[in-house]
Amino acid sequence: MAGIILAGGKGKRLGGKKKALYSLAGKPMLEHVITRLDPLFDRLILVTNTPELYSDFPGMVVTDIHPGHGPLSGIEAGLIAAGVGFHFVTGCDMPCLNPRLIEFLRKRGRDYDIVVPRLGHYIEPLHSFYRYDILPHITALISTGNYRLSALLTAPLKVLHVNENEIKNFDPDLSSFLNINTTADVLRAEIMLTQGEKRSETNGDYEHCQMEK
Repeated sequence: MAGIILAGGKGKRLGGKKKALYSLAGKPMLEHVITRLDPLFDRLILVTNTPELYSDFPGMVVTDIHPGHGPLSGIEAGLIAAGVGFHFVTGCDMPCLNPRLIEFLRKRGRDYDIVVPRLGHYIEPLHSFYRYDILPHITALISTGNYRLSALLTAPLKVLHVNENEIKNFDPDLSSFLNINTTADVLRAEIMLTQGEKRSETNGDYEHCQMEK
């Protein structure tokens, strides 16, 4: 079981710097994601088309098989590298991942090809589990020019949508799903990360980010 991180964000609204390398609370954004995923998975896989920038990544670094086609091709490359199994896929710009929620989603996936959170009418395919066996469906979509992730989340694949109420049992503020696109997002995340670190020091345990009240 692997944790697959997609590092394709160009960070146009963050001054053009690669999202994964953007400094957040004193360290690269990618490092926050690694810290949360590393204890959960046998191995980590980074999908990027600039592998030379990530020589210190603590896992496998791979590139898209079909570059230029967005997250769908990133998931394809990640699953190929991961091999047989049920694997978690996320973006490099989600620094407040919740390990307990991720483990809950994994356990729900025993009889499914994909497990994806649903927040109201919105789904989060980059905080989801994918089974290696769906690779032919991904390749077929790409070959027909259909690069929408939503096209993957349909029959004949068995997809479990985990609803918001279930998710809030683990992440009441839904802070896991904060992804960084703007400097305002950066400031918001830094407050959340700082609060989480203070709680961790007080309680002696790791706690994920929480929204500022």
